Amino acid sequence: MFHRPQLATLTDRLRQPRRFLQILAGPRQVGKTTLARQAMARFGKQAHYASADLPAAPEPGWVEQRWRIARMLAGQGPALLVLDEVQKVPRWSESVKRLWDEDGFDERPLQVVLPGSSAHR
Repeated sequence: MFHRPQLATLTDRLRQPRRFLQILAGPRQVGKTTLARQAMARFGKQAHYASADLPAAPEPGWVEQRWRIARMLAGQGPALLVLDEVQKVPRWSESVKRLWDEDGFDERPLQVVLPGSSAHR
């Protein structure tokens, strides 16, 4: 299986203490989702993947529902949440900021990766 050089960088960042969201941005079909899934495999801990790349835009609560699942996993130790194409969810950035800040305040061991196309519908 082919691994891009960015996989080592992303894997290293996910092994560090929680500090930043990891954003994978770029044009469609360049391998962002593949990179995120390979990082999940290397993470070796609890992980949850969800994609907002659906025929109809997900409801605004979509982000919080997926985040809740990841928080349950993080209750058992370090966890990873990958929200693919999250930019397709209405008001996604407000939800992500609030939830990320809450987890930081609560010292929840949850890493987050957001792959998404830089140009979207």
